[in-house]
Amino acid sequence: MCPNEEKFRILQELETKRELHSYRFMTKEEYMKHYFFSYDDSALFYLMKKYSFHIDVAKVILKSLYVIDLEKDYSSSKLQFLKEIKLDLKEQGYLYYSNFFFKFLLKRDLEVHNYYDLDLYEEKALSSKIEIPQVLFSHPVYEFSSMEDEINFVCCQIIELLNKGVELEKIALCNVSSDYYYTIEKLFSYYHIPVMIPYQNSIYGTKVVSDFLSTGQLDLNDSNKSIINKKLISILGDLSIFDLDDPIYNKIFIDKLKHTFLPNQKLKRAVCIKDLFSTTFMDDEYVFVIGFNQNSLPKNYMDTEYLSDLDKEEVSMYSSVQLNERQKRTILYLLSKIKNLYLSYKLSTPFSRFYPSSLIDEFQMEVIHFNNDTYSYSNFYNQLRLSEKLDIFHLYGEKQKFLEELNTHYTIPYKNYSNRFSGISLDTYLKNLSYPLQLSYTSLNSYNECKFQYYLKYVLKLDDFKDSFSSFVGSMYHKILSLYKKTGFDFEKEYLNYLKTRDLSMKEKLLLVRIKKELLEFIEVLKKQDLLTGYDSSLYEKKIEVPINNDISVKFVGYIDKIMYYKKIDDTYFSIIDYKTGTIDTHIEPMKYGLHMQLPIYLFLIHYGNLFDNPIFTGIYYQNILFSYPSWSLKIEKEKKNRYLLNGYSTDDISILSRFDSTYEDSEMIKSMKYSLEKGFGHYSKIIDNDALYKLLIYTKNHIYDRVDSILKADFDINPKVYESINVSCKYCSFKDICFMREDNLVYLDKVEDLSFLGGDN
Repeated sequence: MCPNEEKFRILQELETKRELHSYRFMTKEEYMKHYFFSYDDSALFYLMKKYSFHIDVAKVILKSLYVIDLEKDYSSSKLQFLKEIKLDLKEQGYLYYSNFFFKFLLKRDLEVHNYYDLDLYEEKALSSKIEIPQVLFSHPVYEFSSMEDEINFVCCQIIELLNKGVELEKIALCNVSSDYYYTIEKLFSYYHIPVMIPYQNSIYGTKVVSDFLSTGQLDLNDSNKSIINKKLISILGDLSIFDLDDPIYNKIFIDKLKHTFLPNQKLKRAVCIKDLFSTTFMDDEYVFVIGFNQNSLPKNYMDTEYLSDLDKEEVSMYSSVQLNERQKRTILYLLSKIKNLYLSYKLSTPFSRFYPSSLIDEFQMEVIHFNNDTYSYSNFYNQLRLSEKLDIFHLYGEKQKFLEELNTHYTIPYKNYSNRFSGISLDTYLKNLSYPLQLSYTSLNSYNECKFQYYLKYVLKLDDFKDSFSSFVGSMYHKILSLYKKTGFDFEKEYLNYLKTRDLSMKEKLLLVRIKKELLEFIEVLKKQDLLTGYDSSLYEKKIEVPINNDISVKFVGYIDKIMYYKKIDDTYFSIIDYKTGTIDTHIEPMKYGLHMQLPIYLFLIHYGNLFDNPIFTGIYYQNILFSYPSWSLKIEKEKKNRYLLNGYSTDDISILSRFDSTYEDSEMIKSMKYSLEKGFGHYSKIIDNDALYKLLIYTKNHIYDRVDSILKADFDINPKVYESINVSCKYCSFKDICFMREDNLVYLDKVEDLSFLGGDN
């Protein structure tokens, strides 16, 4: 019985010696499941369901049941409660016993390797007490003021070992907490030392899982997603016996996602991070035990566990005092077995202070204050350190060691700053894109406003979604407005169901009183407008995809709030309606620069998305929702009525328009729409003829393809736009503290008065 690291070492040793042995390997966890009992997610589900345990509490309870004897009565109420739970689980069939295992043990000799932390009940199960010899251990320990100094020392020592012919695989780091990962990765890269860091990256935070949780769909065709898909499918299979609608199912599912990790990259030749307690080190290995600090080595066990020291007196478990004493002996014993050992500790990080291990004083270890850095192995790191020393000198007048030497040797652009985007490797960028690359009006508009803004949002993905009350209300509007025409629609039911998706504050509940009233009013307005139109069919929240034919897979995706249409033989006449909050600006002239392109892009999606066989344009409109108006105004009802009118562009074909809007002569549906036989369309009526429509579509298509090419070329310069004296890019940008936009970055655009840029007289 041994950890997997020790198993691989033994097998490698046997292979080297070309010896054959009949071994059966088990980890401690595997052995205990066979010896005591095992359980699966059904037991977890049962405990959470019956006892209302939090999932973490249920896990602790299950782990504690190993020490509970069903034949014994306990004076501790906690232990007695655990006994009742164990008996309950056993009777329900949620504990699985392996009776044949004891027959298996009778035919085998048992050896225990590299388990120094066995509890008393585990030793009894193994019939083997782990005796840790007392050793007299004294070894020099290097002290460093910071974590970075400590890891820099390690890097320099490794380079010296490599210069002496030591192989990378023979060098290991031990006692490496996750706090060290960033510093190790950073400094090892400065010295070009390959290292394998055991990151535990949960699949829960990946886009594949995020998309699945949102849509319930898996993309099984993308080979880049296959590793996560397999893990996700395995989890779904494990939980397939449970009711998907039960809230506990979701809690267990999310917990499994959070505790399922992506595989780490394996390097053939690299420094490895190993566990001090589970690894047997050979005499030709060089081991750096870092972080030799208090509460790390040794770890302090405290009487704060679920089972207290008093409880442990009634079961076969060691007390915290016994565990602390044993761990000290274990650490000294394991360190004494390492022939080539480097011990070090730090006194601080940028956020915390640390103390040396208590073992240093207790065993009178020599402390070496290392200050012999030769600055010989990394030009890049030396230049970074020079800049830090120059900072200290200019800010505080302190001349640190090696400042003069470094400043003489290197010329660095100190106090020179450029906010220009220096670019990224095109190969790296294209390799790490998620394919197919998905673009939308929102992402394209972001690129047109400022290329660097797109880079931060959609390449680096720095723009986290903020679940605000306004976004919650907007989503509620879209949800209910997509349902109101369905047979059996129950407003109150749908409204209350949606409210369950968020914990509302008292202020939000009060605001919802007015919002609910306005939503009901708007639905009544829509019903009246439905009576005025001859378009008898509608699509809501319709997703449309248009593949962009490039060597690299790209698709343009859009969700259209509402499409009204009617079919006549092979033709489909359509109008697009997009719900908007606040002030509406229908000017599409700035589309010359890629701005204000939402309505043209919706036209592009309809015409090139194969939604209809022969689409014929009627209109593209915005419709106000959630607008504010002065409560003191005497014309509230008139203002609200005007706000609810469709605001946008209509066809100039009266035969088509009249079917969509029976009141087109003095429209009750479309804002500013007037028509008479004598004068034609009114001065303020917004109309588009077929020639202009065609040019609009072609311009939009060409613009999209041009921007796709630029995005695939990783063109992400900082270039915010100023239109009509307004910086339209930076006004609501959340990345001002990243780009440090300068005056010379601004792109000033001339105001566009008409659509002549499309070609022809428009």
